[in-house]
Amino acid sequence: MATHSLYKPVDIIQFNLMNTPLFNEHDVLHKLKHYLPAQASLKDFIHHNTLHAFQDRKFYDAAREASAILGYRVSLSLQEYREQFKDGYIKKEILERLITSRYSASQLKLWLDKVLDQNFPSAALPRIGGFRSNWKRAFRIDLDNLVHPLLFRLLCGYLDQGISMWSFPVQQKDFFAAIREMEHMSFSSLFRRPRAKKLLNETSCQIADLLKILVGEESLYEQYLFDQQFAHHGWSGMVNVVESQPETLLDTRIISIKDLIRLELLMEIDAL
Repeated sequence: MATHSLYKPVDIIQFNLMNTPLFNEHDVLHKLKHYLPAQASLKDFIHHNTLHAFQDRKFYDAAREASAILGYRVSLSLQEYREQFKDGYIKKEILERLITSRYSASQLKLWLDKVLDQNFPSAALPRIGGFRSNWKRAFRIDLDNLVHPLLFRLLCGYLDQGISMWSFPVQQKDFFAAIREMEHMSFSSLFRRPRAKKLLNETSCQIADLLKILVGEESLYEQYLFDQQFAHHGWSGMVNVVESQPETLLDTRIISIKDLIRLELLMEIDAL
């Protein structure tokens, strides 16, 4: 079932964030948590800087890195700047003064030509999102559409703070243990086929083992997890906050990014 041959092309391998062939679960989860938004429960006022993971860099370095990794649009496009210049919002004398101060008067014509007329390659695609787009392009499979509806219902039910008419069946255990008990005690199953159910009930469901089934190529495990979790970064960010600060919920729950990932990997295996 491993589909690692799908991810061999260079355009996908370059997405690896750590550039290492070995998967270290602890390091990858720590890095993932660093980039996720700090999305706390909405019972409190929330101030969140979406670029918090880049605050240790200089401003322009942080903006460029956020654009390259996460795909954030941090500035106008070159064409939009040229339109601003054409419409008079960017003054020619100011542009000339800036070019002269950075380079020299002798290079003014050269740089004006580059800034106003020359064509340049468009910005590179963000590293996060490459795997998801490959699933759709190569196999016409939208994993997000197949997995997210049920995944979000389970998260909503488990984290419910008394809004739902029906209580989550198992509340005194952590999220993954609750899912296991539900699966064990129910006549029906969360899964459509026996393989994922057997993995849940009969194995420890280690992330690396599940990724071996889904991805195959160990050097790409980290990128796969980044793609997966940033496909719903709001949910992942909230789980991350609840894991480290359970007091953010009035009715506390025990949940972790690791358990969210394990369940989602099982659901993806089932979907495929």
